[in-house]
Amino acid sequence: MNEYLETATELALQASQIMLDHFDSGVTVNIKADNTPVTVADEKINQLVIDRITVQYPAHGVIGEEASVEKPDATHQWVCDPIDGTLPYTLGIPTNVFALALVEDGDPIVAVIADPYLQRVYSATLGEGAFCNERPLAISTRSSLVGAIMNVSGRSGRRAAALGGPVYADLEKSGAHMMHHSSMIYEAALVAAGAFDAAIFTKRTPWDAAAGALLVTEAGGVVTDVNGRGQRYDRPLNGTIFSNGVLHDEVRQIVARHLV
Repeated sequence: MNEYLETATELALQASQIMLDHFDSGVTVNIKADNTPVTVADEKINQLVIDRITVQYPAHGVIGEEASVEKPDATHQWVCDPIDGTLPYTLGIPTNVFALALVEDGDPIVAVIADPYLQRVYSATLGEGAFCNERPLAISTRSSLVGAIMNVSGRSGRRAAALGGPVYADLEKSGAHMMHHSSMIYEAALVAAGAFDAAIFTKRTPWDAAAGALLVTEAGGVVTDVNGRGQRYDRPLNGTIFSNGVLHDEVRQIVARHLV
């Protein structure tokens, strides 16, 4: 295991314990300016990552949902979502994960996603495959939207709602089964594991996609922006499409109908 992956895995395990310690349907919730929830666990985990990275890799930046270490000229950025799926977390629903990716010059090179409830640690290193608890992952081989399992995540906000709602409806009309977990990273991990066939993210936040992007591609899938192009994961995104590759063009064409 390379040093970066070892660091990310250790942080994931520590974050998982914090999530479990605070997991309670009565957890105290604050509402941020963007109308999304945040808990003390989100903030503790984000700070945990910052504290570790600033000591171990002082030249690296941290891009976190709750707090960041801004080093825009750094070639290496650690992109962190302390709890992806905070809303279900606050309701006592275990569909939320910790996600951390190391991005080099815009490209994810290490990713770890932790599901503390099922004790699953998903990991990937560029060029070395994707794994869940050291078991190799592989995307699905489904070639039809009929019966495909997928979701469109990030449908709140003006731009996202204008794109996400119509895309969701079109995919459903095409025969896909839509499943919503309120966690884009969770669904990206399910694409990598072959349980989901595709997942579409309409928002711009890199912490919701960076770790999933590497996991899916290393499992054999395809990841692009909503226009079908590559993109950097250390800056605002142009949405993200995760897929098994076979369905990617068809999904992208449905998304393209609603791009403005």
